[in-house]
Amino acid sequence: MLHPYAVLLMEDPSIDPITTAGHICMVLADLVLLGSALVLSFDARLRRSLIRARMATAATLVAVQDLPLLVISVADPTHGGHSYRLTTGHVATVLVILLVFTVRTRDQHPPRFSPLLGGLLLGCLVLGVRLSLLVLDPSPFLSVRRGPDLAVLAAITVGIVLVTVALMRSPLPRWAAVRVSCGVFALFAARVWATLLEASEPPPLAMVGVVLCSALLATTVIGLLLTTLQDTAVREAKLLLRAAAAEATVQHDREVVHEMRAATAGIVAGVHLLNGDTVPPGPRRMALSHMVDAEVARLGRSFAESPEELDVLAVDEVVEPLVVAHGALDHLVAWRGGGHHVVGRHDALSEVLNVLLTNAHRHARGHATAVVSRAVGDTVELRVSDRGPGIEPALQDRLFQWGARGSTSTGQGIGLQRAHRLMLELGGSLHHERSESGDAGAVFVVTLRNADAGSGPHLLPRSATAPDPDSAPDTAPDTAPPVAAGSRG
Repeated sequence: MLHPYAVLLMEDPSIDPITTAGHICMVLADLVLLGSALVLSFDARLRRSLIRARMATAATLVAVQDLPLLVISVADPTHGGHSYRLTTGHVATVLVILLVFTVRTRDQHPPRFSPLLGGLLLGCLVLGVRLSLLVLDPSPFLSVRRGPDLAVLAAITVGIVLVTVALMRSPLPRWAAVRVSCGVFALFAARVWATLLEASEPPPLAMVGVVLCSALLATTVIGLLLTTLQDTAVREAKLLLRAAAAEATVQHDREVVHEMRAATAGIVAGVHLLNGDTVPPGPRRMALSHMVDAEVARLGRSFAESPEELDVLAVDEVVEPLVVAHGALDHLVAWRGGGHHVVGRHDALSEVLNVLLTNAHRHARGHATAVVSRAVGDTVELRVSDRGPGIEPALQDRLFQWGARGSTSTGQGIGLQRAHRLMLELGGSLHHERSESGDAGAVFVVTLRNADAGSGPHLLPRSATAPDPDSAPDTAPDTAPPVAAGSRG
């Protein structure tokens, strides 16, 4: 802002460079005020800050009421003091600014109308007052030689002090309030200095004060805006975290509801069969009763706050209730106990297998499902296979993602994603295996650590025969076709 001095000194010597450069500096100072007001108005809307909106209004007010008088001072040298000296009209300016900062509102939110518009209207009002005084007194400049002028100067000083006190007590950051207050005092001191000198041209020292005020104000409002943008980014990050946590909670709840719906269907079907005369007393009825009790207990444990501890599980005890439950739903499942033991959690493994059996029943309706267990080194594999249409090729790469489902599926794309995650939590795995023979159908392999791996090898299940309808559910070997493990009645 000081560059006009250097430029004008190299121009026509007949032009008074000090006076002209002083006027240009004052014009630039008012333009900086308008730019600062624009930034403050934007900042006030982002942060919803009343004090920033008031600062934008005050900056606009000062610039609007000062610029026309600067034009007059440049056009008419007899009014040149308007750009750097205090006048009686400044009482109205300071009074309105004080009202802008001290008027009370119901809350600390910015007004609905634009702060710039408010500053423009108030600036025009103050400008009208100052122009009226200029008509009444063509030379309204204050002088320390006159007693009434000293009283006016004291009133303006008190008003400036009250404005800075209001700034310091405002919700502005401390550093910003101090910088703006220093800028206000620098501008006021510059005009007081020119008034005390009763200068006929802009004093260079006064122009330094004006430049200092503009620099402090411009850098402060930019700093405030950067702080607001940083705070906004932090708030957005926190909101994103909260949204992610809420989404995770919703997904977990939907997963639990999905599993409860699947497990409840088997329980309801089993209870219906037990209450009727369809299943006579015997092993079959005992298996249904055991299944209902086991599934009800599992659903009750699903509401526990802490998960089960890893334990040694008998695979047969996990699979058999599920086979009976699906048999009650007219889903034929072939299974023969293999006597394997794995390391895992009972309810988690049961839920994973239930998801696979439910999907097989839904997508391969009318076809039996086979569940085969075998020991493979230090692990135990549970293979769940069906003879349905299989997995769509386009779906295989994202099969275990949330919401992934086939084009003809009526599911929600929840079960496989949850089953895959549960297996990872157990230290095992779940993957889809394509049929080597090219036959239709889907094969899912559940792998867990073999709890008996250190005690010697286990024999694979012998060839199975068709199970007795009144006996506990049986299995089919790898080479035999799926055999009905249970049916309604």
